[in-house]
Amino acid sequence: MNEQVENFKVVRVKIDRKERQEDIVIKEVPLTIFLNGEELVTLLCTPHGLKYLAIGFLATEGFIKKREDIKDISLDQEKGIIKVTAEDNLELAKKTFAKRIIPSGCGKGTLFYSLSDTLDCSIVQSDIKVQHTEIFKLMKEFQRGSTLFRKTGGVHSCAICKDSEILKSHDDIGRHNALNKVLGECFLRGISTNDKLILTSGRISSDILINGAKWNISIIISRGAPTNLAIKLAERLGITLIGFVRGQRMNIYTHPEKVIVEGE
Repeated sequence: MNEQVENFKVVRVKIDRKERQEDIVIKEVPLTIFLNGEELVTLLCTPHGLKYLAIGFLATEGFIKKREDIKDISLDQEKGIIKVTAEDNLELAKKTFAKRIIPSGCGKGTLFYSLSDTLDCSIVQSDIKVQHTEIFKLMKEFQRGSTLFRKTGGVHSCAICKDSEILKSHDDIGRHNALNKVLGECFLRGISTNDKLILTSGRISSDILINGAKWNISIIISRGAPTNLAIKLAERLGITLIGFVRGQRMNIYTHPEKVIVEGE
C-alpha cells in the first residue's frame, strides 16, 4: 500500500475552524512501455500491477495475440520503464496505433483508439445471464473491496467476475488503466474472458465499451453513467450495458434479456 500513496500536510476546514492534518494522496507515475526495443507509449498510472497494465494494454491494442507471443518482460519500477519482447509480427498493429486519437477522460497517453476499432469489433458471442440480485451483491462487494479508494478517494476500480464471484480486481488513477490491469492479469494467467462480466467504478465511454468487446465480454456494469455512443455501440455489438447500480436499483441500457429479474 505504501508504494501507492504519499502523505501530505494539509489545512482541513471543518465548519468554522481549520486545523493542520496529514492527508493520504494517491501516487501518479509515468510508465514507459518499450516493445522489442522501441519506445511505444507512456502511461500515467498508479504504481501497482504494472506488468498487468502493460500486457493488458498491448493485448487490447493488438500488439500481442496470445501468451506465447511474449518472450520476456523486464520491469524497472524505479525508472518507470517496462520492456516487453514479443514475436515480431507487429507491423499492422504499429501502423494502426500511430493513427490513433486520445479518448475521453483519464489524461493524455493513457489509451488510444481509432474509429476503425468499431468496425473491427465483432458481435460479442456469449450465452451468459445474471440475476439482478447478484448484480447488487457484486457491486456492494466491489465497492467494499477497494481499500485504496477508501484511503485516498483518488482511484477508479475495475473487476472481472464469474457468476457471483469477483475473480480479479485492480485500482488505478485511470479507468482505462484499471481495466487493462484486470485484462492483463487474465491474459498472463490464462483466464478466459468469454464467460465473464466486468464491473467498473467509472463512466462507461465508447472506448471502454470497445475494449470490452475486443475481449468478448458481453456484460459491462458500472456505478456511473454511460455515454450515448457507448449505448449505441453496445446495442450493435450485443453487449448488455448497465449503469447507475446503486443500492437496489440500476439502469439497463441495452440487451436486458441477459439480466434475469425474478417475478417478471
